Amino acid sequence: MTTMQVRTFLKVAPLLPRETSVLLRGAHGIGKSQVVRQIAKGFGLQVTDRRLSQMSEGDMIGLPSTDGEVTRFNPPSWYKEACNSPRCLFLDELNRGLIGVLNGMFQIILDRELGNGPDGKPRKLHPGTRVVAAVNAGSEYTVNEMDPALLDRFWTVDLKPTVQEWLS
Repeated sequence: MTTMQVRTFLKVAPLLPRETSVLLRGAHGIGKSQVVRQIAKGFGLQVTDRRLSQMSEGDMIGLPSTDGEVTRFNPPSWYKEACNSPRCLFLDELNRGLIGVLNGMFQIILDRELGNGPDGKPRKLHPGTRVVAAVNAGSEYTVNEMDPALLDRFWTVDLKPTVQEWLS
């Protein structure tokens, strides 16, 4: 975990390998979501924004379908978008998500895949898709404690903007 000002993070983020998932931590209102939009613009990517606090397990894996012999899950639109074309997949409010949703995130964050496609293999994110998550950190928030195994799958930045960075 690293503490950075916004201007430093904006310089470092483009240097990270695409497959490195990034977690931004910090107090509410400091501009984490805006920073994600800035880096996505710099990468030339559209942002696919998911608020994990509003998701259930079905929102994560999609709805089931069957061919009469096996059941597969149709991916939700947000995940399919991130598989079909390069996106900045923004997983906001990660530490407010339900445990079942967070458990599904393990596969996306580390392996860049989820569920099963028609061939029975996991659906992989587009190679150009970047995964960025954000959390409010601190004891004053009603959030879930981050599982150390989930945290280890991220390059974590404690974002500490200067007053001037926040104003701009």
